[in-house]
Amino acid sequence: MQFSNILRIKSFFISYNNIIKMLKIYRNLIQYKDLLLILTWREISVRYRQTTIGIAWAIIQPLSLMLVFSFIFTYLMPTKVSGYPKMIFFYAALVPWTFFSTAINYAIPCLVNQYNLITKIYFPREILPISQIIVAFVDFLLASILFVFFMFFYNISLTWYVLWFFPLFIQLILFTVAMSLMLSSLNVFYRDVNVASGFVMRLWFFMTPIFYSIDALSIKIKLLLFLNPLTFIIENMRRCLIEGRGVIVWQFLIVSVILLIYFFASIVYFKKIERKFADVI
Repeated sequence: MQFSNILRIKSFFISYNNIIKMLKIYRNLIQYKDLLLILTWREISVRYRQTTIGIAWAIIQPLSLMLVFSFIFTYLMPTKVSGYPKMIFFYAALVPWTFFSTAINYAIPCLVNQYNLITKIYFPREILPISQIIVAFVDFLLASILFVFFMFFYNISLTWYVLWFFPLFIQLILFTVAMSLMLSSLNVFYRDVNVASGFVMRLWFFMTPIFYSIDALSIKIKLLLFLNPLTFIIENMRRCLIEGRGVIVWQFLIVSVILLIYFFASIVYFKKIERKFADVI
């Protein structure tokens, strides 16, 4: 890459207008926090209003997948996936994955589904996908309760490396918000995004180390999988929680820089085209 191109990219991200756009979302969330809470509560109540077991569905989804994987790799295809019990090994990865996939699936159609609000009144449009992420975060907290139970059940002791979970979760939040803003805005103009999301998420699932570990893979496969930011995030979440292993700092810094660039780019893109939402919808 030529030096002039590098300067052009750098100037794009540090330009005054783009910095204002990045800060504007934060200011909007504070200013319209009541609307954000109302939309979030409405989504939670509507989603579970007519269900028999209610918010227990937040636990059933990762739990059922964990049981299926445990059955397959214990009885149908006996395989040693790690030195830790299969159930907690799978569940430790399924909980963050479920948060990400649920947030994306909720966020993609949210702008189109709320066309009545978008076309009639003004409010910061980013509130809609962010409210969906908060709903998925509530599900994440509920599913995490069962994970704590598994930790006690299998007598797995926590180490100081567990503190790495929090910066890793911030990475997961950044990536989830960036993907939600980008895909929900694209879905306004190209409805194929929502149609293709289910297929893409299934492929993404298999490209993420959920029912396998990257430790036994070749370096070529590892490099391929690390093109997916969730590979680094979820693999290291599982390592610091149940394996008592830390994160390689230089890898963490590289992934953080990449995610921050993508996060800022998604904000700039979203704020640039949000004025067109009402006309297109």
